[in-house]
Amino acid sequence: MRIAFVSTRNAVRSIMAESVAMKVSNLALLSPDIYSAGVEPAKEIPKEIIELLEEKGYPTEGLYPKDISVLPYKDIDILITLSPEARDRCPYLETHLRREHWTVEEAATFKKEELLKTLEQIEKHIKELFKIS
Repeated sequence: MRIAFVSTRNAVRSIMAESVAMKVSNLALLSPDIYSAGVEPAKEIPKEIIELLEEKGYPTEGLYPKDISVLPYKDIDILITLSPEARDRCPYLETHLRREHWTVEEAATFKKEELLKTLEQIEKHIKELFKIS
């Protein structure tokens, strides 16, 4: 199973989703290939994102913004978009078994309270995806 999370810049929402999905899938004893990418990737992940993920016990090693062109796009089983730009710019392929758009508000600032709200929305979606309560 290959799961991809795509947002605009691949610096906040899709990075959070990749990290949370890696941990939650391991807890569920699943081993999907998990990817994230952006349609206009940032140069780097803000340090506040990495700090929050690490504080919450999520893996951060190897995370960096990637362009959608580096994904094995035609081999993705589940494609999840996290921004309107990604939803509109990711081509639909019949090879995707499932495609979803999650409405997750990106934090307006990098204040911890706002980032936590975004992370909590993503955690809820990921738990639903892997059917974990």
